[in-house]
Amino acid sequence: MAIIKQAARQTLGQLIGANNPVVTVPDDSQRQYAWTKKEVDVFWSDIEKFKEARESGRESASEYFIGPVVTITADSVQGRSLLDGQQRLTTSTILIAAIRDILWGMKSPESISSANNIQRDYIARKSGRKEPMEYFLVLSLFDRDFFRDNIQDWSEITGECPRIESPTRPSHKLMLDAYSSFRSKIAARLQAYPDDEGRLDYLDSLRECLIYGLVFVEIQTPSSSDANEVFETINSRGKDLSTVDLVRNFLMEKSRSDHEKSRVNDAWRSLLDGFDRREEIEKFLRHFWVSKHGDVRSHSLYATIRKDLSGHFDKRPQEYGVGAFSAELEGAAGRYSELITGSTGEVNFDASLGEVKAMSAEALYPLLLAASGRFTYFELQTLIDASISYYVRWTVVGRRESTLLEENVFGVAKELSRGGSLEGVIQKVLGWIPDDDTFEADFRDASIPKSSQARYLLSKVEQYLRIQSDVHEEVVLGDGKVHVENIYPQKPEKELRLEDHDAWVSRMGNLTLLAGKKNQSLSSVAFPQKAHLYASSALMVSSHTNIEELWDGQIGQWRVEGIEARQAALAEIALEVWPSGSRWAQSG
Repeated sequence: MAIIKQAARQTLGQLIGANNPVVTVPDDSQRQYAWTKKEVDVFWSDIEKFKEARESGRESASEYFIGPVVTITADSVQGRSLLDGQQRLTTSTILIAAIRDILWGMKSPESISSANNIQRDYIARKSGRKEPMEYFLVLSLFDRDFFRDNIQDWSEITGECPRIESPTRPSHKLMLDAYSSFRSKIAARLQAYPDDEGRLDYLDSLRECLIYGLVFVEIQTPSSSDANEVFETINSRGKDLSTVDLVRNFLMEKSRSDHEKSRVNDAWRSLLDGFDRREEIEKFLRHFWVSKHGDVRSHSLYATIRKDLSGHFDKRPQEYGVGAFSAELEGAAGRYSELITGSTGEVNFDASLGEVKAMSAEALYPLLLAASGRFTYFELQTLIDASISYYVRWTVVGRRESTLLEENVFGVAKELSRGGSLEGVIQKVLGWIPDDDTFEADFRDASIPKSSQARYLLSKVEQYLRIQSDVHEEVVLGDGKVHVENIYPQKPEKELRLEDHDAWVSRMGNLTLLAGKKNQSLSSVAFPQKAHLYASSALMVSSHTNIEELWDGQIGQWRVEGIEARQAALAEIALEVWPSGSRWAQSG
């Protein structure tokens, strides 16, 4: 049970500012800045509503409660260590900095003086010319320098920050996005005022709302273990986005030495630098765990990790500790980044990874991650190609329940992680691929409404046709270079609309590829007006698959029989492109 010293009401101005103990995000806990446009927009909207209500004079609108913060305030420690509340305090500081910069940019003596006062009172100040800068909010090591360079180290002479460090992590980009958003929103509001007097009044009122109107409850705890328990309790009722941060806190808590804490920070540095978006880090952590232990749902991931690792970390003697787990995590993060970006350096394997990405076949990543920990990418070519055939036949075309596929794939990932044979796993995957009769029947009836999956299927058919025709000119089939075309239009003219329109418009037999961006006006017309696009196309899936059979020129109507016939022909090709297990055995 956590010990709470007290829970005190604090305004923003009482938490961060020149007359308060410095608030520091400790390096051994807490997450990086994570608020996206969605959270920033909600925050701004709430502030605006609060400002309007506060100015109405209603006593009930004098304060805006923004939530709890958790701090460590031991008697022997100067300042306050922040365990929860970083996102709100950081965002508030960014908004205050935006007000500061807009004031300074107005260039009047009053506005410049106000900007200087905001900087000194609520962001950072020097007590003397030769004294170091004192920052009222100090972020953890992953964000500290960037936050100072872009928000806190502000010059009263130039009205600018040095911006020495480039944004290299997702959190850095989110900070800049938040700042830019606030600048834009404030500038838009200032347009309503015809002169500087009105603009200064608005900015001063906004500053007062933030400093004196935003209210927190500061939950003060005497130690990091108490703070961590409170932090986990609060975040367990929040969104899953905190899973990565909770795991890091847990690892820091279980570290038995500074060396182990350093290993945790090294691993987290790899995560932050290796992925472009925070969602990718969250996904990696789940896929890493699944690759070793089998399926676990996102909502229970942290509880599962904590329970399992505690059993290892608390053993005496300890055989598997924080350092070993962190090293594993760091190594897996590098491989996972190569897998999701298709940058392994093995050309054929990277091409197959491109197929996985094109289908959004994320269920395959835990298997590939587990396998890549023991085998080279070259050795994994058969595994990935067999897995792609399985995924296409079972999920993309067959539209079967994905739960069974995931159960199978996650199970063999766990098997590989625990020393299972690669050949044995490949044979299991081949055995799960639906047979030719089943796949052909599925393909003949398949509708593919998701354009990315339709583009992938048609692109693979195109590649097959070119190989069969001994055509070697390279055609770029990536997103943006070609588009999926509904031959019978999505929005046909009323008199040409098929009776069961929805059943036919996304059928595979009705889809093809054309180069360039989609021309909506041309896409909606009858066949004679766009037949030349198909006949003259450099893409064989359009020029060599009997698209003309979809139109009855004698009566001027679309033919569902033509859609069915073309789809049956495409199904024959699909059997070769995505082989069954028996075809793999014959080719092997």
